[in-house]
Amino acid sequence: MTKEYADGYLKGYEEGLRESLEELLSLTCRKNYNSTEIQLLAKNQKNGISKKVVHRRKQIERELGVSFTEEPQLTITRQEAGPGKTVLLKGENNREGLEAFRDLLREGWQGLCITRMSPKDVRQIVDKECSVLWLTKADPNAGDQDPDEYLQPTETAKMQTAIRNFLAKNKGNSSVILLDGMTFIVTNTDFRSFLKIAQKLKDDVYQANSMLLLPYEPKSFSGNDLHLFENEMS
Repeated sequence: MTKEYADGYLKGYEEGLRESLEELLSLTCRKNYNSTEIQLLAKNQKNGISKKVVHRRKQIERELGVSFTEEPQLTITRQEAGPGKTVLLKGENNREGLEAFRDLLREGWQGLCITRMSPKDVRQIVDKECSVLWLTKADPNAGDQDPDEYLQPTETAKMQTAIRNFLAKNKGNSSVILLDGMTFIVTNTDFRSFLKIAQKLKDDVYQANSMLLLPYEPKSFSGNDLHLFENEMS
């Protein structure tokens, strides 16, 4: 490694760190964010690093006149988290979404969780009282859960009514909705139907000054659906 290469690498590394810190500080200074919202902002800033790396990589390609075949994965999320916002959480499982939901409840937010997990398991993890809708095909009368908490993946009208009632009930209060079960809904209906629901939910959350946490798995999309989803929901 030459001295020039090392100097250039370190300079770029320092500039990247400074830029990320300045962006985070500028975002948090705009509003009075609580600690949990700042954590979400920091996570989103971290997820944006890969996008900046792609930009820098293209600059290097132009400068050196070469092309790198490997395309790094991009994580696309909201750059801000707070009331009225939709936060996309890209990953292979629901842990990050559930943890963010749990942290907001501990901050005093009211929560509605729509998930593939049973209400009993959700409440055990978050350790706070919250509204839960269990996305399942199980028979509501066969278990010991409240039948009203069962939600078939095709019962989109019931889900929208529950969301509307939750937002109305918590109008003026800090509230968050975790919609964790997108793949299950899409595979039992279709992508376009889900996207229409998600688009309306994003607008409803904005109007109600609530927050939407929306985990998703890129591999569950086909064709241009992923690009359409990220553009519409970001």
